[in-house]
Order: sequence, then C-alpha cells, then structure tokens
Amino acid sequence: MRMEYLEAEATLAAAEQQALAARDWDALSRLYMPLQEARRQRRQKCGEGIVCLDLLAEGPDDHLDARHVIEHYPHGQLLVAGWGSIEPAIKARELAAKHGLYVETYLAAVYPLAGGRAVVIMPLSDARLHDPTSQSPKQLLSGLPAHSIVMHETDLPRGPQKGSYQTFARTMALWERLHTPFLTEADAQPDPIARIQAYRTTIRVDYACELAHQKLSDVGRELGRGAILNTRC
Repeated sequence: MRMEYLEAEATLAAAEQQALAARDWDALSRLYMPLQEARRQRRQKCGEGIVCLDLLAEGPDDHLDARHVIEHYPHGQLLVAGWGSIEPAIKARELAAKHGLYVETYLAAVYPLAGGRAVVIMPLSDARLHDPTSQSPKQLLSGLPAHSIVMHETDLPRGPQKGSYQTFARTMALWERLHTPFLTEADAQPDPIARIQAYRTTIRVDYACELAHQKLSDVGRELGRGAILNTRC
C-alpha cells in the first residue's frame, strides 16, 4: 500500500528462501502471488523512467563504466553491452540493487560483424563468453549460450526515450523472448520439485515473469495438498 515495491520484494524473496528450505509448500503457494505483484509493480516503475537500449561498447578499448551508466540513468530500462562481455551489465544490476533504484538492465554483449556489430542478450548472468578477437563472427555466434537473442545493432532504437506504452511493449517483448523457452522447459518437467526449480530459473531470466510465479503457486498448492493427504493416511 505504501508502494515500497523493492522492500516488499526483498521481504517476500527472503520468506521464499525460508519456505523452500523448510519445504513449507503451503507458505510457498501463498507467497508467490504477492511476490509476483511486487515484481510487476517494480517493472512498471522501471518502464516509467528513461529507456535506453543502445549503451554499446564501440570496440575492445571501450570499457563501459557501470557506475557512470547508473548515475546517468538512475531510473528506467537499459541495455548495457560490453565488448564480448556482460560484466558491465552485471555490475549495473548490482549497483541498482545496492542503491534501491528502479532501473533494470538486460545482460548484453557486443560482437564485431562485417558492416556493424551484433548485440547479444543473454538470459543468465553465468554465461561463459569467448574473446571476440580470437574467433570469427560465425564461430562466436554459434558458441553463444542457449536461448540468447541475437540482433544487429540497427535493430535497436537509438538514444534515450521517455518511457511510454510503446517503449514498454518493446521491452516486454524482449523479456518474453528471453523467458519463454525456460518457461516451456519448466512446464515439461514431470517431477514437481524439479518443476519448481525450473520455474525459479525462469524467474532468474526474467524476474517479473508472471506465469512462472502463478505456476509456482499452483505447484506449491499441489504439493501442500499431497503432504496433507499423506499425513492423514
């Protein structure tokens, strides 16, 4: 009610960890819907700021400074791409979390191409990337982490824009492209515990994926009912 969405998210995420450790499925099923709402509101707030999706390294000697990026864009949605590295984007996320800012960043890297640059958005922060100077563009792109999004730099809007329904639709489409294959893989898991972990991986890819939260709540409810039946039997 006080619109303290970041604080609410942190509290609920901590409760999620405790409930998972205790295998308290009933508590989990109740936690995920308010956690989803806190994260939905967080994304909405980010979308109301400045949207800048072309913060790209120009070459191997252009080292993006995450602190400078966050100081310049303390509220909004960003695509930060280092030269063959997602480290600037990771650091930008860490700074936003540390300072409690409504700013979100895609994990992206830039690679050289004939006639321009390729921008690659990675789904997870533990991606292992090759040195862009050691391999051909074809080799580099073929060795990217699964479910990465690859586009030419000209496919991205140029310069900062004030958040609007058009910019929000564009960023949401990118988040959906990132999380959809992970959500599909989670749906296919026959074991409910494995499904929970897979849905949580989907949320690591896209923290505001509403379907993953809803399905986590459903799985928790199913497991809770099963535990009650086993106790009665």
